Amino acid sequence: MVSPLYHPSLGGLGRQAKVLTERLSREGVDLFVITRYLKDVPDATYSPDVEVIRAWSVRPRKYHLPEINLENLLTSLLFSLSTTIKLLQQRNHYEIVHFHGAGLPLIVNLPVLKALRKKVVAKVAAANLGTEAGSLRGRYLGLGTILGHMLKWVDAFIATTGEIRDGLLREGIREERIWRIPNFIDLSLYPPSGSKEAIKRSLGLPEGRIFVFAGRFVKRKGIEYLLRAWAEVLREAPQGVYLLLLGDGPLKAEMVSLSRSLAIEKKTLFLGHVEEVREYLYASDAFVLPSLQEGMPNSLLEAMACSLPVIATRIGGVTDIIEDGVNGILVPPAEVSPLAEAMLRVLSDRDLSVSLASHARRTVEMHFSLDRVVGGYLRLYRALMNTGDGE
Repeated sequence: MVSPLYHPSLGGLGRQAKVLTERLSREGVDLFVITRYLKDVPDATYSPDVEVIRAWSVRPRKYHLPEINLENLLTSLLFSLSTTIKLLQQRNHYEIVHFHGAGLPLIVNLPVLKALRKKVVAKVAAANLGTEAGSLRGRYLGLGTILGHMLKWVDAFIATTGEIRDGLLREGIREERIWRIPNFIDLSLYPPSGSKEAIKRSLGLPEGRIFVFAGRFVKRKGIEYLLRAWAEVLREAPQGVYLLLLGDGPLKAEMVSLSRSLAIEKKTLFLGHVEEVREYLYASDAFVLPSLQEGMPNSLLEAMACSLPVIATRIGGVTDIIEDGVNGILVPPAEVSPLAEAMLRVLSDRDLSVSLASHARRTVEMHFSLDRVVGGYLRLYRALMNTGDGE
């Protein structure tokens, strides 16, 4: 496995990689992980059964590289080249290389791995960002189209959503090389919770009903629209309701300033990065995802596993998870009033909230549990080993 991030609390892709490798190891898969060497990150517990090899890279204190700029490009390129060295050193110890993310580390190492006659799997993390397979065509003065052609050498792509699958098809990837395997939740980590009020007190949260958002403070998360919608909500229901925002990122200071300008700062709690998001989800009464672009958001699945009613924008992989009015509420992206109306609806209709929460948990159990999803990965690996063509 190659995963630039391999950590339970630094982002969904790294968390998915860690949980998946540890479960695959228990299923008898012999594997090791290559990831970036990082400094000053939260402590984490790793399985002793999964060897983790840290590849060198610059800027070890910078672990999120979403923006397309020269610094991030060089950081990713140096990690990719360091990964090449590790893969060459370990070449006698693997048959398949599974990349979490279908960007620069995959592109740099693909020719080397094909020369070594290794099978290559790539999980596409998101659609339409221009940094991964499925969204490269026509970008970067034609270079993206050339890279898209080269990526046809990949033996199997993992598309977590229909949107990602469609992007890969447009880029010329053969349909039989695209495997639809969704993101997952380890439900053993999300047992039924106790009293919400008791959890709120233990976390020092105010009494009352709490909406929660968890994610990076970047433009594509749509936090500005959430804050503006929250201002509308408070004009209608100002008593005993709060908005909790978990996470950090380059736009956090700007969003804090916006909350002040909207005069909602007393009802809006910015807690920054927290070690255990799950406890705050259990303490909350509803989850809001105002994103403008997503793959298959882990934060949404985690909230549903915690039996929360969820409100999310009608985008990308969200529509692969949410059936409007059944297991969540869908609203248009980048629109304030529909989001505010959905939040007020959840506040005013407790029967609806209970029904949404129950169906949300059931959806995760039926379609997105680790127990169900891991079988898809095992079938993929066996297909590559047995047939040699990824079909």
